[in-house]
Amino acid sequence: MRFANVKTTQTPQNLFFEGRSGDPRLGQWAQPTTLDQLTPSKQSTMVLIGAPDDTGVTLNRGRAGANAGPDAVRAAFYKFAWPKSKNLEKTRWLDAGNILVSEKILVTHEHAYNAAALIALNSATVVALGGGHDFAAPHILGTFSGLKTRLKNPKYGVINVDPHLDVREFEHKLPNSGTPFRQILESGIVKGPNLIQFGAREGRNARAHFEFCRKYKAPVHELDEIRHKGDAAKQFQKLLTQLSTRCDAVALTIDMDSCADIEGVSAAPVIGFSPWELCQFARLAGANKKIAMFELAEIAPVLDPTGRAARIGAEVLFHFLLGRLSL
Repeated sequence: MRFANVKTTQTPQNLFFEGRSGDPRLGQWAQPTTLDQLTPSKQSTMVLIGAPDDTGVTLNRGRAGANAGPDAVRAAFYKFAWPKSKNLEKTRWLDAGNILVSEKILVTHEHAYNAAALIALNSATVVALGGGHDFAAPHILGTFSGLKTRLKNPKYGVINVDPHLDVREFEHKLPNSGTPFRQILESGIVKGPNLIQFGAREGRNARAHFEFCRKYKAPVHELDEIRHKGDAAKQFQKLLTQLSTRCDAVALTIDMDSCADIEGVSAAPVIGFSPWELCQFARLAGANKKIAMFELAEIAPVLDPTGRAARIGAEVLFHFLLGRLSL
């Protein structure tokens, strides 16, 4: 199997926070592992993988710093107390560390693709932490490649929560953080109507990018439209339900520059979703059995010395876990 020899670096042991007696923390529940140790299990299993690279961000003229995102989110997430649900003890959370980063972005993306494919191949949910949002393409396509070995004639869906459509053309024959959804649509693996852009904004996207999505019939739900209609979580739930009804597997990726209350991201917003809304989206996704991959991207701790960006990311990740525990 071509996904078998995927190398990762181990998550530093000091990130697995330990609580006191009678007050265990998620760092004690998480199980460090390597991808070559993965085997299918009857237990509900999630495998965390990090992509500590922001080459795609700098190629897209964004602010550097997302390379430190995966471990910063881990540090905050593993300090959370165990949820009330006793399904936690029945659920496996495996931390497979971070993919190896190459000087060549295409090689790094291949590592991410193979890691996601191997996790999906072993019947586990892919939980991916970026890094730049360019990793959405290898994480999503890798996940679906791994699933293809277990599904017959599958249909795949994607929701991108992001003010940016990220359908730019390659520059110098290289992907960047602005290209992943062009790559996904042009691959043909995800049909246009099954790739939903949620939260896009005028002023953040070229006219040609809206037209590209229109060409592929990829639905674009702009932030202004979402705000006009009211409850964002209800709209998200409706779209997720429709998508999961017609697809065999769905991926959700959240670019954290969709959050209005955050500074430590590659493209800091002024207007966007609240942290609570992003937590609601994540929890709804976690509670949906069709979700095969969940990704957070572009948290850049160096751009927010208070650590708030990583803590918001950890809250969103925690709510995805809460959703999974409800199944």
